[in-house]
Amino acid sequence: MWKLDGELLQGVQYSPGGAMEFSNITIGPLNRTTVSLGCCVLKDEKPHLLNLKQIHAGYPPSQPQNLTCIMNDTTRNVKCQWDPGEDSLLQVHTTLKASRSQSGCAVLQDPIPDCIPEANQNSCTIPRQNLHLYQPMAFWVTMHNGLGVVQSEILCADPMDLVKLDPPTVQSVQSIQSVAEELHCVSVAWDAAKDQEYMKQSCDLRYRKAGDQEWTLVQNVGGSTRQVQHCGFLFGISYQVQMRCQKLGARYMSNWSPTKTFTTHEDSGHVPSGELDVWWKMKPGEDGQGTQVQLLWKPMKPKEAKGKILGYWATLDPRQLSGQLSTLCNTTELRCNFSLPIGAQRIYLMAYNARGTSPPTKISFQKKGISVPRIQTSPLGENSICVSWDPLGEPTTSYIIEWQRLTSVNSLDDSETSWTKLRNGEEKQVLVQENIEPYQRYLISIYPLYEDGVGMPQSTEAYTRQKAPSESPQLHPGAISKTTAQLLWDPIPLELRNGFITSYTIFWISPNDDMSSAVVNSSVNSFTITDLKPMTMYKVHIMASTVAGSTNGTSLMLYTKGTDDFSFAYLLIGLLLVMLIVLVICFENSKRMKMQFWPSVPDPANSSLGKWAPAVLQEEALLDNRLGELGSIIIPAILVLEKDKKKCLSAEKSEKSDPPVPLSDGPWSDASNANAALPSGTPKPASRMNGSESVQYARVFLDSYHRQEEAPSSLYLRSNSTQPLLGDVTPSPELYENLWFHGEQPARVHSCSFQEDAVFLDGALVEFPLLQGLKINGNEDLSNF
Repeated sequence: MWKLDGELLQGVQYSPGGAMEFSNITIGPLNRTTVSLGCCVLKDEKPHLLNLKQIHAGYPPSQPQNLTCIMNDTTRNVKCQWDPGEDSLLQVHTTLKASRSQSGCAVLQDPIPDCIPEANQNSCTIPRQNLHLYQPMAFWVTMHNGLGVVQSEILCADPMDLVKLDPPTVQSVQSIQSVAEELHCVSVAWDAAKDQEYMKQSCDLRYRKAGDQEWTLVQNVGGSTRQVQHCGFLFGISYQVQMRCQKLGARYMSNWSPTKTFTTHEDSGHVPSGELDVWWKMKPGEDGQGTQVQLLWKPMKPKEAKGKILGYWATLDPRQLSGQLSTLCNTTELRCNFSLPIGAQRIYLMAYNARGTSPPTKISFQKKGISVPRIQTSPLGENSICVSWDPLGEPTTSYIIEWQRLTSVNSLDDSETSWTKLRNGEEKQVLVQENIEPYQRYLISIYPLYEDGVGMPQSTEAYTRQKAPSESPQLHPGAISKTTAQLLWDPIPLELRNGFITSYTIFWISPNDDMSSAVVNSSVNSFTITDLKPMTMYKVHIMASTVAGSTNGTSLMLYTKGTDDFSFAYLLIGLLLVMLIVLVICFENSKRMKMQFWPSVPDPANSSLGKWAPAVLQEEALLDNRLGELGSIIIPAILVLEKDKKKCLSAEKSEKSDPPVPLSDGPWSDASNANAALPSGTPKPASRMNGSESVQYARVFLDSYHRQEEAPSSLYLRSNSTQPLLGDVTPSPELYENLWFHGEQPARVHSCSFQEDAVFLDGALVEFPLLQGLKINGNEDLSNF
């Protein structure tokens, strides 16, 4: 049985005979550099390990490349270095070999001791005593591991041809008189390194203007004099000069010498020539003043300056340079601000030196023409952007390319704006590399210039390189309900975005670690999470992304509400409406409940009986007058009238009855007058009054004439008195019910005769007009009353 890192493999078993038995296995290819292979035998149905081997996997070594050997002129040692190629994943043994050779290294003789480099080093140094100088030698590198052996190509060279000299030293740079007046020539002198003066050398010269990046190279200068003359320099310009040398026939040049700086002399015999590259910014003036203009220009090219430029002059009329009215500004700087007179459409800018002024450069401020159709940008490295555009359909004289770094607090200050001018109107691209940095956003604009004006700009934004944002937006909670949560965030500052934001991703995690996410557009600064659970805590964070990476923001904890405030209000209002409807229905349909809150109280004054008068009594003038005063009747006392055999008028229950006592003359006598009319010894009628003032209600009881066992009839009348009702605690009687019959009836010993009753009642009806309503009550028992 075979196991590869614990995994069981199938081998081939066979027995050649006898007690011998063989098992073969083939493994690979492997995807790991080191594996363990174990051999086991099966005994008692269990594998027993017999042997274990470590297997190291890899590749054969790669062939070494770019073998170079350089001799140090001081020590005369040769140092060789090479490129080992790809890693073989196995331990590699490297050796630098060399041998004296003949016939162009076709025949190798007298090998020198091998040079073994240090661990993880790709170079090795052969000492001077092992070298054969002034004769060809072969150098090569061998590399081998457990899978094979390779060697590099042979480097065949005389060790002296591999020498690399030390850099020379520039001693002086001097201006010399040239044949051509427009050319400036200089003489450069240098010294060779120590102990190298006797060698024949070939040198290179390079120079550049101070501040430029590119060098101008002049090759194969020099000789035994260690001095060279060269023309083509400009007047009044500062230059930097360097030199390097090599032994004649050698392969390697020395390093460049230290920089020597010098300035050419000025040309005092010529005026500046050529035009200036000019650009401008304009804004309206204040208080009726002219338009405010900021004029910008590039320095005049050195070959056109003809010496040192003393200043720049902006004027309305180039023919009146000395006129104060036409001069706008005169400065040594590369910009100036002035107020353009009303109506002026063009100005002129000139540079001047000691000999005179340059030809005027015309500047037209008129807006004219269209913008370029389309603009594209592509980065070229970290510090340059290639800008291209589609050509216009109409001819242009030149283009202005303007760019500015954008920030979150950018005020578009002109001092931060860079620009360049393309004088050829047919060009369609330019390389922008001034003040350009990676991970910063730039606004790039193109202005076409015409003969008499400037066209509309076309703009775009660009990065040279992008990466993940430096920070992510800070989340702020918005409106939160029981199932939704609104998130708000502010845009990332421009200087921290490090690229164009492509999208925002919002993540929210529930308490049981269920994560959800949503991707929103970069132009959005809010998002509403839906389908949340009520009364639940959620962990939320946002991730901002560019094409080069993403950055997570800090987490925000959200807690959804249990009940929506508006839903609760609507529910409460609904419940109140339902309760109100139920109460209304109950009051309308339940008389008992209605009587509990609004009991029906009869109003005798508004009854049909109280408002109706008999027609018979209208014939009597006296009764007519009194009946007209029914609306103002005030009953000061309550008298009980009873029809009895012996007693005609009684106000109280008693066992004995006295003869009737005539009432006072007035029909509306008060209780005191009624009591005074009674004879002495006769009980006074009981007055049912709460006080001396009048009462609101009066009740008149009428006894049955024929059927004494029946309940007497009663009549309610209403008074205009403000006196409260009687203070009797006895419950109010029902309609037409006399409480007097509920008590014990007094013994009737005597009774009045029918004639006496008739005489008395006829007189009573005259004195009590209200009782006339009883006469025509419709009761048969009162037909003779």
